[in-house]
Amino acid sequence: MIEEQLRETFERHETLAPSSAPLREAIDRAVRRRRRQRRLTRRLAGATLAVAAALSLPFAFRDAVQPPFVGDTFLPGGAQTMDRPLTVAVLGVDDDGGRSYRADTVLLAHVPAASHTAYLVSLPSDLLVEIPGRGRARLGETFYYGSERRDAAPDPGAGAELTAGTITAATGLPIDATVTVRYSGLRAVTDALGGVEICVDQEVSSRHSGRVFPAGCQRLDGRSMVDLLRQRYGLPHGAYDRDANGRAFVRGLLAGDVNDPVRLARVVQAASAGIDVAGTGISTPRLLQVAAGVDTVRSVDIGSNFRGITIDRVSYQRLDPALSAPVFAAIKENRLTEWAQANPRAVR
Repeated sequence: MIEEQLRETFERHETLAPSSAPLREAIDRAVRRRRRQRRLTRRLAGATLAVAAALSLPFAFRDAVQPPFVGDTFLPGGAQTMDRPLTVAVLGVDDDGGRSYRADTVLLAHVPAASHTAYLVSLPSDLLVEIPGRGRARLGETFYYGSERRDAAPDPGAGAELTAGTITAATGLPIDATVTVRYSGLRAVTDALGGVEICVDQEVSSRHSGRVFPAGCQRLDGRSMVDLLRQRYGLPHGAYDRDANGRAFVRGLLAGDVNDPVRLARVVQAASAGIDVAGTGISTPRLLQVAAGVDTVRSVDIGSNFRGITIDRVSYQRLDPALSAPVFAAIKENRLTEWAQANPRAVR
């Protein structure tokens, strides 16, 4: 409206004033710039929701990490609790370099009713499961079977849905939502921050690139970070050491400087392309409100030395029922808080 009034004013006085062409061009540029800003604002509003989903990122690595603060601007209604228990499957998916989508990390994040504590239960990606309608496989492969499409790009949403159903069949636990964190998204966020400093306890040799990452602290770009986080072979404790490096990445990520508005916008947009949140029993905004209200994150031990089994020359892992069954029962019956208090040595 203001721009049109200015144009009309200049047209009425064109004979009395110098050529208005330069000024008209400046006004047109301002209009185009304002329209671009409005479009960017709308995109950032949607992408901001994905950054809020990054609250779940610490859940993907088994450590007690204080989640970052997300204010009311990000979450309509602010942080809240639920009047019923909530169980979320968090999936760390290796989609880097055009690889088939498989879940390297499978974690259950459980928040009891009216609680501000999230309890984390890690499931081995090599866990022997029966995929509904497909037969025997490893749990981490379930995402691949769900997401793979003939002559088309993989469908992460379908992969997450099938994985959630398989977890329910294996544990008896209903899954209210899934959070899928893709390695390509972690790479983009790392680059948007200008690199992330990570401190590792031991030297890591990449079987993919041949690079050797020394023990100690180092600042890595996105591609190098993903290369490091993918490594488990050659490490003394395999996937468990890989998880430790993941926790180190999370600590470096949360320490990243996003005070610069331009850098923050880049991080927001990068996260929107790499983190997917889907709810079957809860809406995404509601899930994020609950996540923002979590102020304590604790890990529940269901055993770290899983029992191995070989079937048709394929190695799988099995849970120890003595350790896992009581935890699953407590989650299902909304009494995990009481169970944790009665079993302090199994919770950290």
